[in-house]
Amino acid sequence: MTTMENNSSKKISSSKLEETLVSTFPRICTDCGKLTNKQFFLTNPVLHSTTLNSFLMNSNSNYVIARFAIEEFYEGEIFFILTVKEAVTIGSLVLTLDDAAVRENAGKGVLDGDCLDAYKEFSNQVCGMLDNELRPKVPKPIHLKLTSTTLINKENINTVLSEETLNEECLILTAAMRILGFDDGQFVLSISKLIGEEFFSEVIEENDKSFKGIILAVDDSNTDLRIIRKFLSSEYKVMVASNPNDALSMLQRSHIDLVLMDIYMPVVDGLTLCERIKRNAMSSNIPIIICSSSPTQTNVIQAIRAGAVDFLVKPFTRQKLIEKINKHFVKDSLILTR
Repeated sequence: MTTMENNSSKKISSSKLEETLVSTFPRICTDCGKLTNKQFFLTNPVLHSTTLNSFLMNSNSNYVIARFAIEEFYEGEIFFILTVKEAVTIGSLVLTLDDAAVRENAGKGVLDGDCLDAYKEFSNQVCGMLDNELRPKVPKPIHLKLTSTTLINKENINTVLSEETLNEECLILTAAMRILGFDDGQFVLSISKLIGEEFFSEVIEENDKSFKGIILAVDDSNTDLRIIRKFLSSEYKVMVASNPNDALSMLQRSHIDLVLMDIYMPVVDGLTLCERIKRNAMSSNIPIIICSSSPTQTNVIQAIRAGAVDFLVKPFTRQKLIEKINKHFVKDSLILTR
């Protein structure tokens, strides 16, 4: 079996995301079995944290990468990755070639013409299966769409994928893939860690990773929450809430060191939420920084009166955000470096 793990990958703790992705395997096995007319098995799933660059470059294999765009509420991509040999095997099976011809094609490792089209059909089917399985399970609307199926190797990796995509921390789910009668391989799904965490508003941690503290970000803008997590999640455990009720619940269940809160939110605004937090004996000592993209002098005065320790103007840089956190963070010994 081809192995694509490397020393830079880190096993992470179990999560709702992993549980949900693994729960799609029975459907994928059944439908892929029908498509290839072979028994199809996915077993021994493992979720790791790494970068696509490390994952792909630390192997001598060439790959085929299918990109599934994540649309509707969530924004991002899921990457479906197989070695060229595995893709040729599957493409040849979809073309209903006999087993000897499939093995010959796989040995040559050439994915072109009809075989490539057949593999694209297979990738589109996998995309549809994931879409059908994930849609009722994630809390907010989601749709997956196949956008491309591309051969990738060490020579063209920087033209196929952007530098940001290659070097962003991602969650990679690998499973042993067996097509009865053929060599075993690996079935691989990859998703940005930030997007993966967004699905269920969870923090997916590496085993034994220590954080400098816990920050709760409260904002009805999914984009702004994503920016905050991107700026801070390498050092801090960042919990997010898109509405005040969820924020209050998190404050009751978890130890929070600092709250970042938008001033304008529907139903209950940031000022009212700030006052509620300060009236509760369990959370009254937690420092609160209120944010706004259209600040006024009145906003700042109202925020301070409501109990906030500071005010932050959007859009902010990572440096400015860190400066505010370092100024007010309760644990003086846990200061975030720039």
